[in-house]
Amino acid sequence: MKAVLGDHTLVALSKALDALSLRHEVIADNIANVNTPGFKARRVRFEEQLKAAISRGDPASCRPVIEEDSLEVRCDGNSVDIDLEMASLAETTVAYSAISRLVSERFNLLKYVISEGRR
Repeated sequence: MKAVLGDHTLVALSKALDALSLRHEVIADNIANVNTPGFKARRVRFEEQLKAAISRGDPASCRPVIEEDSLEVRCDGNSVDIDLEMASLAETTVAYSAISRLVSERFNLLKYVISEGRR
């Protein structure tokens, strides 16, 4: 998303939503493979990259990173912890919902400004 009227906030929020969506996909894949021998759980990291990109004034440059998790491996070589995955899924869902609401409120504010305060 390009900066709307120079609004880097919307770009940063959009990048966060994209990364959270990717995290949701990776968590779903981890859960789907909970009983697959040799499967290694993965994690999506983006918070530090987004923070650094915002500091540079270029939130659009943020790229999430998918890493193999370093959790302890079970006897069958699988590293998925279903309790951890479910907690991560809940946390991701709440964060996505909150940021979606922020984006909506940001657009409502822009709409208000464009209409010069009239409804």
